[in-house]
This record gives sequence, C-alpha cells and structure tokens, in this order.
Amino acid sequence: MSMQAMAGEQEKQASGRVAELTRIARRLHAGNRVALSILWVVAALIALLFIAIIVLLFVQGFNYLIDPAFYSTSVTGVGMQLFSTFYILILTEILLFPIALGAAIYTVEYAPQGKLVATIRFAAETLAGVPSIVLGLFGFVFFSAFLGFHISRISGALTLLCLNFPLALRLFEDALISVPRELREGSLALGTTKWTTIRKVVLPSAMPGLITGLILSAGKIIGETAALVFTMGVTPASTFSVDPFIPSDTLTIHLWYIKTQGAGSIPGLSAAGASALSAGSAALLIIVLLVINLLARGIGRLIQRRVMAV
Repeated sequence: MSMQAMAGEQEKQASGRVAELTRIARRLHAGNRVALSILWVVAALIALLFIAIIVLLFVQGFNYLIDPAFYSTSVTGVGMQLFSTFYILILTEILLFPIALGAAIYTVEYAPQGKLVATIRFAAETLAGVPSIVLGLFGFVFFSAFLGFHISRISGALTLLCLNFPLALRLFEDALISVPRELREGSLALGTTKWTTIRKVVLPSAMPGLITGLILSAGKIIGETAALVFTMGVTPASTFSVDPFIPSDTLTIHLWYIKTQGAGSIPGLSAAGASALSAGSAALLIIVLLVINLLARGIGRLIQRRVMAV
C-alpha cells in the first residue's frame, strides 16, 4: 500500500473517531439538558407549593395579623404565646449552644479519631432518628416526674435540648472541620497554645457554619409541638413571667390546640373563625422565623468581622 493510501486511511479513521466522539458529546449534552430540565421543574413545583401555602395562610389570617387585639392577652390573642415562644427559644439555645459546641470541639480538635468518636457520632445519629413525641414522653418521665420539674418551661427546654443536640453537634462539627488545617498549623507554629488557636483562629473562621447551626436549631425549636405538649402543657402563662418553672404554651402549641382539643371551646369563635385564627398564628410563626433568620445572619457577620479584626 502506498504512502498516500495509508495517509488517506488514517485520515478516514481519524474522521470516524471525531464523528463518534461528536455523537457521544451530543448524547451527553442532551442527557444533561434533560436532567437539568427535570431538576428545574421539580424545584419550581416545590417552590410554588411553598409559596402557595404561605400565600394561603397570609390571605386567611390577614385580618388577624393587622388586628392589634391579636397581639394582646385576650382569649383570641397570642401575646402570651409569642412571649413564651421567644422565651423557650432563648432558654433552649442558652443550654444547647455551649453543650453542642463543646462536644464538637472535643470530637474534632481533641479526641483521637477512633472508636470513642465513632460511638459518640453513632449515638447522636441514633438520637436524631427518635420521633419527637417519644422524646416528649421521655422528657415528661425524666425531667417532669423523676427530676421534679413538673410541667414547666425548663422541662420543655431540656427536652428540646435532647431533640436538637444531634443536629447542632453535626453542624458544629462540619463547621470546625471546614476550617483549613493550614490555619491551625500556622497559629501553632507561632507558639500559641491549642486552646488559643481554637479560640482565636478556628472559631472565628467557623462562625458562618456555627450561625447556620443556630438558625437551623432555632427553626426546629420554634416549630416543635409534640415534645412540648407533654412537658410544657397547653395552658398559656398567666403573666409575662421569666420563671422557668411555670407551665406555658407557644405559638405552635396554641395552633395545635385551636385545631384539635380547643376547636369550638373558645367562646364567640366559630369554626371559620378558628381556622382564620390558626392561619393568622401560622403566618405570624413564619414571620418570626424569617426575622430570626435575618437577625441571626446579620449578627453572625458582625461578630465574625469584629472577632477576625482582633
């Protein structure tokens, strides 16, 4: 075979390989476009569903949201419930944050990565899978009955601590692990102690992840009902008291009570009025969560800037 024929054959084979690669690339791009289209459709449907639910709640409860009496301590008001919601949120976060952060620092920075850490994480993941109503019963038996806290805010806060500890621990661990190892090594190379490195370098760098953990745990705390019904009760507090040993309800408990046990028991409130009142309470709950998220992110960025500037 002449050189010209061989060159022609090689050119033909190269053209065939290019054509085959072009067909494969087209199939891959087509599959990619189909997958992206499906993901966009699913995401749009989910977003529309959430928007529809939020709009429906705001439309149904709008009259209550703009009524000043809705925020009072009357029978149909939620003044006490709103106060108790923020109270139980702050009390639980005060207990949860140092315990979960301390555990995360130990498992990430100090504990040898072996059976002990694996056991701790397995126990936390197991606890995360326990239904909230089961933890509510546990809180009633242990905190309310055995420890003698009775039906009270402190029993509810301790139960919420058990409920949210696995999530907070995992998020705080991820935040600490995400800090580059080079920052730790650079700090230690300057002669600082390990604790100083954690306090001055690791924690400020992990601040966005820690704030995310606080926000997610705050959402679970505010939105919890089953665990609190058994430990805090369904009766509103009689005064705006900060006593942790008195029973009280929250917005979610109030919402549940109106739609279940309290349906038709509130004087002068019809079934339609109860639905509108529950919708107003749910819409107010969404507003509270939105405000908490925005405030937490803003405060987190401010703290990070000031700590990193030190």
